Amino acid sequence: EFDYHVALLSLPMASGTRLDNIPARTPYLRADARDVEKWRGKIGDDGFKIGVSWQGSAYSAERSFPLASLAGIAGLSGVRLISLQKGASSEQLDALPAGMHVETLGPDYESGDFGETAAVMEALDLVISCDTAMAHLAGALARPIWVALRDAAEWRWLQDRDDSPWYPGMRLFRQVARGDWDSVFAAMEARLPFEMKVRL
Repeated sequence: EFDYHVALLSLPMASGTRLDNIPARTPYLRADARDVEKWRGKIGDDGFKIGVSWQGSAYSAERSFPLASLAGIAGLSGVRLISLQKGASSEQLDALPAGMHVETLGPDYESGDFGETAAVMEALDLVISCDTAMAHLAGALARPIWVALRDAAEWRWLQDRDDSPWYPGMRLFRQVARGDWDSVFAAMEARLPFEMKVRL
């Protein structure tokens, strides 16, 4: 028995949510401290460590980007790219452009759940992701996260802004035209040296 019912996506309207009062106190998720220490030890402290996730589910093909799009970022001095990808599209790791290197975390990570992913994110300096669950996980953990968005992005990312009211500290990089990932990653590559200077 119940007194009321409401559709899940009508809850913001029912609770009077507006841009200026979106509940955005992060982090509201935390990784297990023992797992975080384990991954910090395995990953180490060398370089500027960027976790990357380039593909979501089979239903989000237009939101996904080719891993090779990160070649310019991978070539920046001091940068280490670390794959957060599981399952779908992992085969792109075997077809990287010449000179591009992306580290993998092995079966302990690949067989783990989102709790394991959260612990790895805590051991990184930055996460770069397409519009998928990885981006929301990093945002909920209050980890530094850059999201690559297609030109017609999902409603939650709003329009004409490079931040997110849902996740303070998240930075959005948007396509200027449909399918144009080059401009997205050129903008990231230009921004990254400043980010590295701030965080290291």
